[in-house]
Amino acid sequence: MIFHGRIYIWLGRAIFAAVFLYMPCVALCQQVEIKTQKDVYSRDEKIAFTFNNTLPMSVFTVVASSSPELGLSNIERKASIGWDALPLRCRRPSCKEDYTIPAAQEVKPGTSVTFSWLASIYDNGRYVRPEPGTYRVAVLYQVKKSKDSSLWNWTTVRSNVFTLE
Repeated sequence: MIFHGRIYIWLGRAIFAAVFLYMPCVALCQQVEIKTQKDVYSRDEKIAFTFNNTLPMSVFTVVASSSPELGLSNIERKASIGWDALPLRCRRPSCKEDYTIPAAQEVKPGTSVTFSWLASIYDNGRYVRPEPGTYRVAVLYQVKKSKDSSLWNWTTVRSNVFTLE
């Protein structure tokens, strides 16, 4: 009987270790975040964001550059099912405007970058304020894994949900 008790204890520990060690990274690993400073903004108010790096290494992102708004890859509006990505700017070939994205800048471990952005989307040939609703933004960042920048991996991080009134 004692022998069976030890097997159950051992089996319980093995199952716990397997679940803990193989738990999806989403639950444990996201250590770069972007958050708004408030949950509700008016449509004509600048949205203040903080990009926070708690990884033990530097990350590189355009939101740390002199043009942080160009580091936003998407603004997404809550839909009845899922999220709809809205265009932030006019894209070539239909536009002649040059949206040269600046080089990604370093955000050192344990540091944050704060910036603000007046929300606008490109709709029917012009820039407009998004309709009232629930939104989030997506930002790209990368971790330098070698001297060859073509080997760097881009990762997307999404902000918390916020409301535009």
